[in-house]
Formats: sequence, C-alpha cells, structure tokens
Amino acid sequence: MFSERAIRTLSVSLVVILGFIIFLPVLALVFGSFWSDSPVAMAGHFTLKNWIKAYTLRIPATLPTLFLNSLLFAFLVATISVTLGVTTAYLVERTDMPFGGVFEKLSISPRAFPVLIAALAWVMLLSPRIGVLNLISRELLGFPLFNIYSFPGMVFLLVLYESPIVFLLAVNAFRLMDPSLEEQSIACGNTVLGTLRKITLPVLRPLILSAFMLVFIIGLITLEIPVVIGVPGGIFVFTTAIFQIIATDYQSLIYYNTAAALAMMIIPVSLLTLYLYRQSVKRVERFVTVTGKARARNVHHLGKWRSFALAALSLYFFLVMILPTLVIVLISFSEFTSSPRLELLGHLTLKHWIQAWNDPVFWRALTNTLVLSFSGATTSLLLALALGYLLIRTGAKLKGTIEGSAMLPLAFPGTILAIGFVWAYIRTPLYGTLWILLLYFVGNYLPFALRTLSPFLFQFHKEFEEASWASGAGTVRTIVRIVIPFLKGGLFSVWILLFQIYLREFAGPIILFTFGTEVLSTLLYLRAFEEGSLGVGAVLGVLMLAMSLGLHGIVTRRA
Repeated sequence: MFSERAIRTLSVSLVVILGFIIFLPVLALVFGSFWSDSPVAMAGHFTLKNWIKAYTLRIPATLPTLFLNSLLFAFLVATISVTLGVTTAYLVERTDMPFGGVFEKLSISPRAFPVLIAALAWVMLLSPRIGVLNLISRELLGFPLFNIYSFPGMVFLLVLYESPIVFLLAVNAFRLMDPSLEEQSIACGNTVLGTLRKITLPVLRPLILSAFMLVFIIGLITLEIPVVIGVPGGIFVFTTAIFQIIATDYQSLIYYNTAAALAMMIIPVSLLTLYLYRQSVKRVERFVTVTGKARARNVHHLGKWRSFALAALSLYFFLVMILPTLVIVLISFSEFTSSPRLELLGHLTLKHWIQAWNDPVFWRALTNTLVLSFSGATTSLLLALALGYLLIRTGAKLKGTIEGSAMLPLAFPGTILAIGFVWAYIRTPLYGTLWILLLYFVGNYLPFALRTLSPFLFQFHKEFEEASWASGAGTVRTIVRIVIPFLKGGLFSVWILLFQIYLREFAGPIILFTFGTEVLSTLLYLRAFEEGSLGVGAVLGVLMLAMSLGLHGIVTRRA
C-alpha cells in the first residue's frame, strides 16, 4: 500500500519531469516571444516588437488570413470527418451491409498510413504538372482532373486519414446504445431515416461533439498536409506560416522570436478547443455509464442500397490505402519522376533504391529513427504508467494539477512545442543531439500514451494489489510481480502504437533536427519536396510504410 510519503515523492518527481518536458518549453516559448534577439544571443532585451511584427505580418500571409484559413480548414475537416465516420459506423453496426465485419477490421488501417507519405502519393497522383491521374485526364479529356495544391485538396486528404478516428468512437457508441429505443420508434410508425434523425443522432450527440472537437484540434495543429499541399498552392495556415518563417534561415535562428510571437496568437484558440473537448469527453463518459454494456444489434435492411453502400466503402478504402500504396511503390521503381510522361510509368529501374542505399544520410536517419522510436516508446510508456497509476490508484492531492499538465501538449501544435524546445534547450549540451528529440517525443505524445494506457489500468481490480499487500509484499514488489505481468498485453500494445507514431513523426523533428540528427520523415521531406528527388522520397516512403503497416499488423493480431 502506498504511504503518504511515497505518494508525495512520486507526485513531486512527476511534476519535476513534466516541468522539463512540458512547462519549461512552454514558458521558454512565451519568453522568446518577448525577446529581442535569437535564442542563442545573450545581449537581448524584452520588447513588443515581435508581437507587432507578427500582428502586421504580410508574408507568407496576413494574420486575419491565417486565422480564417486555420479555423475554416479545421472546421471543414472536423465536419466532414464526423459525417463520414458516423455514417460508416452506422452502416457497419446498424445495417445488413455486406462484409460489415471486414470493413470494421479495416477501419483502423488508415491510421497506420503515415500522412506525409500519403501526401507524397497524392502529389504523384493529382499534381497539376506530374500527377498521373491528371496526365491521364489531360490525354483523354483535354484538361486536368483536379489540382491537389488547393484548399479542397488539403481538406480531402486530411479527411481521408482522420475520419477513422470518428468511426472507431461511433462504432463503440452504437454498441453501447440501447437498440430498444430505435425499435420503439419504428414500431410507432417512424421510418428508419426518421428514427435516425429523432432518436439515434440525438442520443449520440455527446459523442459527435467530442469527436468533432478532437478532429478540430487535429486540423488546427497538423503540419504535414498543409506544408506539402497548401504551401505550393499559396495557402497558409498557422502551422505552415510559422514553419515558413523559421525556414527562412535555419542556421542563425534569427526569426525564432517572431515565430514564437505568432505561435502565441493561436494558442488561446487551441486551449479553448482543448477545454471544450475535455468537457465533451465528460459528457460522453456520462452517456456511456447510463447506457450500460453492449446490446444485441438492431439491423436495418438497406434493400436496394446494399450494393451502393458496399461500393462507397470499398471506394473509400481504395482511395485511402490501396491507390496511395500502389503509386508510392510504382514511383520508387519508375523512371517517371525524371520526365513525367505516362509511357515512362512502365520503365522500371532500381536507381532510386541504389541512390538511397548509397546515401550515408539515409543510414544515419534510419538508425536515428529506430533508436528514437524504441527509446521514446519505452520512456513514454514508463512515464504514462507512473502517471496513470498515481491518478487512478492513489489519492494524491496534486492529481488534478498533474493530469491537467500532462494533457497540456494537446493544445500545442508539434511545430509550436518544438520551437519552445529550441528556446528552452538551445544553450544546453542536449541541443543538436538525439536527446532533445527524445524529450520532445515524450512530452508531445504523453497525452496519447496516458489516455491509451488508462483503460488497461481501470480493468485491473484493486483486490489483486490488496491481496499482495496482505501477503506481506511491498508496493514495488506488487507492481513488478502483480501489476506489470497482468498488464503486459496492454503495455505491449501501447508500446507498439507509440513506436509506430514516433516512426512517422514529422512536425517536431523538422524543427529540431541538425546535421547528424535526421530521421526518416525529415529526410523524406528534404529529398522529395526541397530537392525534388521524388523517386528517392518514394523509396523512403515505401520503407516507412512497410514498417508502420507491419507494426499495425502486430497490434491488430493481438487485439
């Protein structure tokens, strides 16, 4: 049993750790926004010049334009993702659509597809100049099919890869919902659509609001699709504007104070959204408690619409998984990127693979990626386990403060948090090493690790610990001999998920990397989008995709 002293010691230790990986970067970011010089300069002073410069920003876009683009982008992505996710969940869980079980198992697979690689694939498909589908359309119809470098293109891509989150939440909610409510509605003469509008959706309103806020936050903080798709089309949101400002001069860091001031302007919106999300989650938890355990399915017959529903879902998975995978693999072996003509698609070559194989930076990036993914997943898991155990199993006085602090990174885009790490650690030996990336990984994804691990801790009944303590075992021995073995399946699954996330992380590494600390995601961006070596970028994409899908397969089998 935990003594008061042990609880106090654990609480203080966790607060100190959170201070280094969350509070210090956030405070340093605030400091940097008021500092007159770069992070490495000693002779500076406090000033409002950075805020004035950010407020009067004209390049790459004005401040009102950034706010409008960011909010509209997040709103559209959230709205369409919720619509698509809830509709798909309804078809799978509440109707007689063919192969519903298969689609349910496939539903999480898009989350294993790195978004940066998906963006590269869709550039190769729908770029105005070299897009394969646009080249075909131009030959057949005389005009391009679609310009991916557009606002609709950004929304389209992010919806494809974020709607599965909504689907997973909605499927679980449908199972917990009492089907007798719908049965009584239909018995009273309402149609299936009327029942859906009057009964099902109102009952699911807390879940829909929670899912909307979650995807809205993702839309605000994402970098990969806006920087790959939006920037070439002249469309900027806050994350890409900040990225463009600091990318002006990577070495001297002279624009990091302006970037910090600009970052501070979007944080209140992120914090408000995070607050609303947490409030909506509490409403969802109350909804789940009332409805109880899963019930038997209430199947609605689609009739002549069964084939249409099957075709629509099949098209979705073709667009989100099969087509991007095919084009990435094909381009990695093709001469097409050298001279984008359709007849060259079939001219296969190994030169891109050989070029990557002979590149020492590739091997360094691969090693760094694996080291950071392994160490980051392990560290994040241990920290989340300690936090979760303190929050769930003890009566620590600082529980509320610690939990709120641990969830704070949700409100900070990875780009912004990474700038805070620059300001916090630029003068320490950590900067320019893998250690700074490790701290960023652990801090930025601590909310995910904690939320993913918490259900496993809730499932572990306290009687097991009490029996161990009654037998004379101490707290440490109980955790090592009882708790961890019981949770080992869940711990392993969470570790794999974290490894998979760190494998593809882009927003932080692109800000924090220096010579010698490249990872695969930053190297892919530099080779494909900065240097124009799309073939080599496709090779890196194939390798990252293979590792990510392999890890996804492990998690799926264990589930």
